[in-house]
Amino acid sequence: MHDLIVECPVHLTESNRDELRLLYADLRDHYARRDARDGTRTTLHFVWSGDLDPELFGATYADQRHVFTASRPIVNSTQSGLQETNRRLSGCYQPNGASLNT
Repeated sequence: MHDLIVECPVHLTESNRDELRLLYADLRDHYARRDARDGTRTTLHFVWSGDLDPELFGATYADQRHVFTASRPIVNSTQSGLQETNRRLSGCYQPNGASLNT
């Protein structure tokens, strides 16, 4: 499996949720085409930075599940240690991720 780390250095707000939905759809379409061409299955790993409101994070996680359905593995983690919140919201364990600081 080919893994890709997608770092999202955004402060999640109600006003940028629409932009994130568009990003999710673009990523889904791009990697569906690429994976079909290359015979791979890419895991998208969103590494969130900044303070995350648990309610808004739950909403964007629901958006991810809606956009990606079962098309590919999605992992979320944060630089600030909100991994426990992700586990609670997702209802299942997701392994800790790493962030690439540039």
